[in-house]
Amino acid sequence: MDPEIFEQILDYIYTSVIMMDEENIQDILQAADILLMADLKDLCCDYLEQCISVQNVLGVQEFAERFSCPRVYHAATLFLDEHFSQIIDGEEFLQLSAEKTMKLLQRDSINSVNEETIFDCIIRWCGQESERLSNLKILLSSCLRIGALPDAYFQDHVLGNRLVKEAQLEMFLQRSREERPEWMRRGYSEVLVAVGGEGPVEGNDPVVEVKATVTCVVPPNSSQTQTGHRVSWIPLKPLLAPRAGHSVVSAGGYIYAIGGRDASGHIVNTGERYCPHNNQWTSIAPMSHARVGFGLTAIDDHIYALGGSNDMSDPLTSVEEYNIYTNKWRTVSGMNLKRAWSAFAVLDKKIYVLGGGIMGKLYEAVECYDPKCETWYSVPPMKERRFDARAVGHKGSVYVFGGLRRLACPGASHNGAAMRFCDTEVFPRELQNWTVMPSARSGMCTMSEVSHVDGAVSFQDEILVCGELDVGGVYHFARAYDHRTDSWRGVILNHPPGQRGMQLTSVKIPNAFLHNLMWSQETAN
Repeated sequence: MDPEIFEQILDYIYTSVIMMDEENIQDILQAADILLMADLKDLCCDYLEQCISVQNVLGVQEFAERFSCPRVYHAATLFLDEHFSQIIDGEEFLQLSAEKTMKLLQRDSINSVNEETIFDCIIRWCGQESERLSNLKILLSSCLRIGALPDAYFQDHVLGNRLVKEAQLEMFLQRSREERPEWMRRGYSEVLVAVGGEGPVEGNDPVVEVKATVTCVVPPNSSQTQTGHRVSWIPLKPLLAPRAGHSVVSAGGYIYAIGGRDASGHIVNTGERYCPHNNQWTSIAPMSHARVGFGLTAIDDHIYALGGSNDMSDPLTSVEEYNIYTNKWRTVSGMNLKRAWSAFAVLDKKIYVLGGGIMGKLYEAVECYDPKCETWYSVPPMKERRFDARAVGHKGSVYVFGGLRRLACPGASHNGAAMRFCDTEVFPRELQNWTVMPSARSGMCTMSEVSHVDGAVSFQDEILVCGELDVGGVYHFARAYDHRTDSWRGVILNHPPGQRGMQLTSVKIPNAFLHNLMWSQETAN
């Protein structure tokens, strides 16, 4: 170990301060790994994530894999898929081995790229050194989706290429194009996913059951609709067990569904994980507590289960933390207030718990948890007490949508009297105070008790608010809020079929897989 690095680490042990830069970050992380200093290694991972760029992403990805930094590896892989066309123009790409070049160019999820670009990459890499020409055939056959190339490009640029002719691959490529005309799109699409909930046993049957149903849709963007579309929900693999009153969250490219009630009405502590690459759910380790009406949030490679109830009466203050890479839960510092059916949001890697309540009383109180120091502290309360609302952190603010409170008096205990649908409030990071959004009254939905919010999802540059949204005698399932214009638009008119009270999140699905799902649905209909 370099003496200077060792001295810096000793200083860190006593002061909790260390200076990192692009020159020393790898040495510090290696030392932290050797010395089993998990907190310092986490700091290094935070720094590495911030340093990822077009020029270094391949090196960061390799380094993260070598030193078991799965969070950094995942971040580098996402960056690689998104910025592929820029990365392949750099020196790092040309320095890859044949094996790593093949692994990179075979990826289904590289985004915004056509097969002409892949062919050019192969030719550039093979043309870098004369001995690389022996790899040309295997790279073209395993990485290039040759059926996707336009005829003119194939004839002029592929068959006419100097290296292709030098390796005498013209006949081989011609046969490959004839034998493999099918091809699948690369890249991925972000989809809205509805998980579990309740619905009729069959058709319009009045008898309701807990569902294992999982469906997804690619929400129409602002150029496609301002008033909303009827969409075709695409069925995904069902949950391993039906769930209602559960919670879902996306983390590390997967969806996690945890807790809730099962088909027999029992509150459970079990969980499962969905992989969008193989359309499969797998079980994960159970929580210490069974929970319903609780929060589930994700920060980096950790998921937090907060509050809720395990007997439908007395709420919990307990909080559990799950590591998505070790598949282990641990108990962390509990909330200050017992509460169930609260709203939860993450902003700046801190968790906000909003409203909710206990039997007979609702809260406007908000508390915030900082996982770095495992500390809870109070923040200014909302304007309205509410329960069963939905919240999301988005572009520097926490937003809370819907929820209910007693009609007669916001501050009174709930005794079963008429309930009122609550206003939308926003908590900007800079102001540290709650304000009612003026556009919400006319933009999201009518402020009547028939409206209900099932989910709020940060989706690209907008917030998708989903549920039973009455917009004046017409119901929308999803409406989008754009903070830049302070405006709402209709997105999706129809619910996922046979699902109510579902939990919602978003995830990126490879286009090749999504295309197969859509094709299967069309042929089935």
